[in-house]
Amino acid sequence: MGLSENDKQERLKFVRFWANYVKTHSNRVWSRQQNVLINSVMKSADKDPKRYIKLKEMLARIKST
Repeated sequence: MGLSENDKQERLKFVRFWANYVKTHSNRVWSRQQNVLINSVMKSADKDPKRYIKLKEMLARIKST
């Protein structure tokens, strides 16, 4: 099932926004924000063992690419 034209446009808008954000903010700011996000995902996953396992599997797949 493909995306609707509206969904495609929203996705492109989102990508362009973040591409511009990364270009206009320092690595230090960007890294700090990513750290907060990743830590919150890990805390959330810690509360549910099944979710934690899925997260670990996903991270392993990402590292292998």
